[in-house]
Amino acid sequence: MGIKTPAYFMIWCSFLIHYGISGLQISKQEELQWNKEFELLKKPSVKTIKTKYGAIYNCVYFYKQPAFDHPLLKNHSSHPQIRPSFNPEWLEARSNFTTGGSMMLEDGGCPFGTVPIRRLNKHEFFQIKQFTKDYASRSRSNPNFIEDQPGTHRSIVQTNSDIREVDYHGVRCEFNVYAPNVTQSQYTMGEMIIQSFEDQIQVGWIVNPGLNKDNLPHLFQYINAGQSHCFNTLCPGFVSTNPRYPIDIAYVGGASVRGGQQRTMQTSVYQDPKTGNWWLEVQDGVFSYVIVGYWPKEIFTGLGDSASYIAVGGEAYSPPDQPLAPMGNGYFPIQDASKTAYCTDFAVLDGNHKKINPSQTETLTYDSSYGVSDVQNYAHLGRTVFFGGPTRD
Repeated sequence: MGIKTPAYFMIWCSFLIHYGISGLQISKQEELQWNKEFELLKKPSVKTIKTKYGAIYNCVYFYKQPAFDHPLLKNHSSHPQIRPSFNPEWLEARSNFTTGGSMMLEDGGCPFGTVPIRRLNKHEFFQIKQFTKDYASRSRSNPNFIEDQPGTHRSIVQTNSDIREVDYHGVRCEFNVYAPNVTQSQYTMGEMIIQSFEDQIQVGWIVNPGLNKDNLPHLFQYINAGQSHCFNTLCPGFVSTNPRYPIDIAYVGGASVRGGQQRTMQTSVYQDPKTGNWWLEVQDGVFSYVIVGYWPKEIFTGLGDSASYIAVGGEAYSPPDQPLAPMGNGYFPIQDASKTAYCTDFAVLDGNHKKINPSQTETLTYDSSYGVSDVQNYAHLGRTVFFGGPTRD
């Protein structure tokens, strides 16, 4: 028996860890599961759109999109014209040196009754699944523990109120969008975090070659809800409703220039008081607010009723053996909106779905190479959170 044990051990190891179809070091079980998920993404389409930056989107029938493969959404009621029953009155803030870009698909977008879903081959899908797996392992449910994750850095303003005494139903920010240079294994983002217990939604802009296969800033969403841990539409959960605005669309109007013109993206996430669904709206300066889609209440446990934690700011990652990744525009923050990455007009919705300026907050950063600054009333832009690093003037 002792002689055979090493053989059994080697067989067991070969089952647990092997090099899959994409040359990734994954288990056989993971490869089988990812293959199954990849097959589910193969949806019939009525039109294909290729963007200027090379991404391909399939126009998929609304009811056939990946979101509805979620087991908890079998009886979910939805339709292509679904809209929230409630619209928060967010303050429109825009400085005289900001302008929008464009996040709308070319060629008129997808036909009515369909939604754009990015097309991936199996190699790309496996690579993104590996990135998402690594991201989930580094991103614990509580951002306060981010210092335990080597290479990951957050500089944020977060609520610190007693979660038993507060309810949040939305958050709003206007980001200036930058495109700092990152390597294939790095990423950087400006983000909003909405959380309750283990449930979490992240939304904002991201530069991530491993996720998007380019160095452009993209709109993004990340969800942690039950068994769903993924970006954009790579697992069931987020319901796309807009035929012209994909959840992972690139910001192609030109990025912000430090000391020059600032390109902005207004982002709003809020909960419908009637349905409990969480809605995503964006405004890129070209058009008024547009609804991108929503996260159904059914997929959540903690966020089903409300959020207990909100945070806004920046995040960057670089493997520990590489130089620090740029956060924001790559420069340490100063209180100058023309030279620093920011989130302006920061506001939340309280337990009554009323817009408020959250008072119980604190700044959080664990690496002195990065910084964050919270200004209650900056110029005419309202409450502003500046973030970035590691370069200093």
